[in-house]
Amino acid sequence: MTKIGKKEFYVVALMLFAMFFGAGNFILPPKLGMDAGNNFYLAILFFCVTGVALPVLGVAAVAKAGTLKELASRVNVTFAVIFVAVIYITIGPLVAIPRASTMPYEIMILPFVDNEYNVYYLAFYSFIYFALNYYICLNPSTMLDTLGKYLTPILLILIAVFFICTLIYSEVNVSIPNQNYTTHPVATAFVEGYQTMDALAALVFGISVVGALKSLGVTNKHQLSLLTIKAGLFSGIILMIVYFALGYLGYVYGNTFKDASNGAILLSLISDDLFGSFGRFILGFTALLACLTTTIGLIGSSASYFSSVTKISYKTWVIIWVVASFILSIQGLTQILKVSVPILIAIYPIAIVLIILSLINNLINESKIIYRFSVYTAAFIGILNAIDSSILSINDEKILSYLGIAKYLEMLPFYSSMLGWVIPVIVMFILGYIINAFSKKDDF
Repeated sequence: MTKIGKKEFYVVALMLFAMFFGAGNFILPPKLGMDAGNNFYLAILFFCVTGVALPVLGVAAVAKAGTLKELASRVNVTFAVIFVAVIYITIGPLVAIPRASTMPYEIMILPFVDNEYNVYYLAFYSFIYFALNYYICLNPSTMLDTLGKYLTPILLILIAVFFICTLIYSEVNVSIPNQNYTTHPVATAFVEGYQTMDALAALVFGISVVGALKSLGVTNKHQLSLLTIKAGLFSGIILMIVYFALGYLGYVYGNTFKDASNGAILLSLISDDLFGSFGRFILGFTALLACLTTTIGLIGSSASYFSSVTKISYKTWVIIWVVASFILSIQGLTQILKVSVPILIAIYPIAIVLIILSLINNLINESKIIYRFSVYTAAFIGILNAIDSSILSINDEKILSYLGIAKYLEMLPFYSSMLGWVIPVIVMFILGYIINAFSKKDDF
């Protein structure tokens, strides 16, 4: 059994943290702190369940299964192909890339732009941003890796400075919790953690950690799994500390900047209050470089995956992703975040169920019946919940209400909290387990 030193382990663990830490991790906690108000401490705890615990478990799940495709294939081969594609598209051009590209603009440039001309400035900025992404994706260099090594520490130092200065100089001005954080703060914070998208990313990143450990000479499957979980725990602890620090900023300034429509604008206002325009520029420029490394990595990895499963070239996929991301990015960060919510409400239940089943795989003997009963139930209710929470309507009435389905879904426990899938999945898991126990053949 190969042993690796502490230095090598920390390098791998910090690599995983850097992969997790993107735009969503940066802008969501401050907004949560503002919206949760007096319920901040409870909210940030349950935000970390989906924002930290699930990603750590996701890395472990993939480490045990081998790859995301192998894990999803336990349900069905066709399902695996579709689900893996959906994950790459979601953490790529559909949500994560446009969100990351727009965040620096809203911190650094938007405060100085007349609202009337904002769309033109954003379009120009996005064009330059994605032109640079396109060029680097087709002409990769070590410069990007070098930037990545230094940007994460710089960002962490900046966050620490913001937090310490807020503790010392800022007057606590807590806002009143908004309606969701007043009526069901736990469920709201839990679902808000979906927007980090780290549990989805973990399903893709897990194999990268395994690969890094293998390059250090670790080949034993049990040791690979154990070290991957340890690396996930280490990066998770750092994430929790960062989430609390950023969330606390929003908590302290919640009532001061209560009109901020998203976390990027809130951070921009806080940095201006603490350090003036110079602080806002430094924060925005550092975030720009960090987001650039993130989006280039996502475009490159997504293009590589789809070129490997289709006859379309890597270059063509890069063009497709860049153009799609550009079109979505000019909608603005607030709109991107609104659109992302229904998408993540549909996908996250599937990912959560897959992660849990992978971790107890030995106990259920990799039963396809159990996997299918559980995953398909999560997918069905998650998709309906997503449709119900979207702005889609027929004759000014929400689609599910128009079709007469909503009244039945609303009978599910926790449905109004976007967690209506939980009890049905548990019931179907038990049913699948019973059927599997009495079946001679594991097929369905």
